Amino acid sequence: MDVNDLHPPDDYSHRFFIWHEWIQANGPLTTENVFEYFTTSMFYDKQSNNQVLRMQTIHTGMPLVNEAEELKRFTGVEFAVVHAQPPSLFIIHKRERFSPEEVKPLAAYFIMNNRIYQSPDIYTVLSNRLLTSLCSIQTSLETLRRHRPDYTPRTGFVWPIVDPSLSTDGNKKQDDLNSQDEQEISSASDSKASSTSGSSKKLQNNMLLMNAMRATAAHSKGALSSSALTRSAESLPPEAPGLMTANRSSATPAPTSVAPTPKAAPPETSTKSSTGPSKKKRKRTINASSPENTA
Repeated sequence: MDVNDLHPPDDYSHRFFIWHEWIQANGPLTTENVFEYFTTSMFYDKQSNNQVLRMQTIHTGMPLVNEAEELKRFTGVEFAVVHAQPPSLFIIHKRERFSPEEVKPLAAYFIMNNRIYQSPDIYTVLSNRLLTSLCSIQTSLETLRRHRPDYTPRTGFVWPIVDPSLSTDGNKKQDDLNSQDEQEISSASDSKASSTSGSSKKLQNNMLLMNAMRATAAHSKGALSSSALTRSAESLPPEAPGLMTANRSSATPAPTSVAPTPKAAPPETSTKSSTGPSKKKRKRTINASSPENTA
């Protein structure tokens, strides 16, 4: 980008003027010689009414006593010292005169420590301030983004700000807050550990209960199978008299198959089941030598 695009050739707002030799030759600036010093700078307009008056006094040879009153007779661009605080500060206005009482300011210049500056206009001031503010905000945001703390669900993003002007009471309060946070963290960890131990104990109790239930189920299955076998053996019909006599469990001896003399039939005998509580009647066995068979 060309420099003339930013600052036109007739724009001297980015420059200042100083002439050390003139200051050494004429001494410090005062209200009387400050305008003479200003006319030597590039800010002075050679077509102004001030230059016309100077040229007239040069040709007539009469000194210019009151320049401000003489300028009221003209219309056009002129310069005037509006504020003087010698030797450090002077303010000069460039203005356009329409009548002896009506003037319009065009530009302002100030002399500070022997240096002449052009005062910026309101647009330049505002734009410069806005750009400076935006640059500062952008730099601050970049710094905060680099040093951003970790996110916590309880507090979010919190920057620890410590004011050095605070007394030791503030430090004590900060320590109390830190200790309180540590206590909260420790209590949370303890509760988590207790909940973990409680869940492990509950799991262990459930395992014991399951093992007991499995053992009970296995024992009940074994008992049911043994009782079923016993009942099935008792319900079988007898095939032969000899087999029944061999399977008898009572202590009474069975009658012999052949008897020399007829005897009466033995009474009915009942036996108790060795496996069940119920009583069953045994079937009567008839000998071959009984009176009924002989008849």
